[in-house]
Amino acid sequence: MRLQLGSSRALLLGVLAWGCCQINATSAVTYQFLNVTSTGATTSQFTSANGNGVINISQVFSAGGAGPLNNVNTAIFPSEFTTLFPGTGQVQGHLAQTNSSSTSLISFDLTGYNLSASTVFGIWNILNDVVTPVYDVKLVDAVNAIQPPSTFNLIGNQDNQTQVAGANNLVLNTATGVLSVGALINGSGTHTNAAFWNNIPLGTKQINVYGNLPRNVGGDGVGYYFAEVVPEPTSASMALVASGMLGLLIRRRSV
Repeated sequence: MRLQLGSSRALLLGVLAWGCCQINATSAVTYQFLNVTSTGATTSQFTSANGNGVINISQVFSAGGAGPLNNVNTAIFPSEFTTLFPGTGQVQGHLAQTNSSSTSLISFDLTGYNLSASTVFGIWNILNDVVTPVYDVKLVDAVNAIQPPSTFNLIGNQDNQTQVAGANNLVLNTATGVLSVGALINGSGTHTNAAFWNNIPLGTKQINVYGNLPRNVGGDGVGYYFAEVVPEPTSASMALVASGMLGLLIRRRSV
């Protein structure tokens, strides 16, 4: 039996409407956090699940400066930030732990990663019981010059939902790169919550976080995270799907 013209048109319109609905349904931005694996005593690697490459992490400490849980990334799994990033669930992060009276340099090498303006960088749980800020964020740009993160755009602050609640907001001065402790948000909390930024300058080779911890603070473990926007299906690909479904339906109706 052949498909009648009227029903063919109705079928075509129905399939096209389905395709449009699918395109609109995917218009909301969806994020995915990068997984991280320890690759050595003081090295780790973030890996994109969307084909954007890897971010290699290296650490340098003053003598005796690495804490006992340094680079033990599983110590902060699971982490969760679904208020800012709905649907991401439990995610992985990199743990860098610096002892008291020690300095540290945590470097994130972006040269093997397809950086975009939507790439997200996050920091969680810096020390809040010191007067002088102990962390400083700097970028290595495309010509190897050291720059402050002046273009960083704050997405927001949030507690790590599966770890300790923060006592204060984490604040980044984008003009200087200094990380500091902001407003008190939970009198019974520990250290700070997390902050996340995008708009990392394209061409950035490294994000470097410098630490200089004073005496008698008991050390400090800080979590670092990267996330990226999940690519959306294009209108062309959805049209191909709709066209394929239409062809299949017509063949079935024509038998």
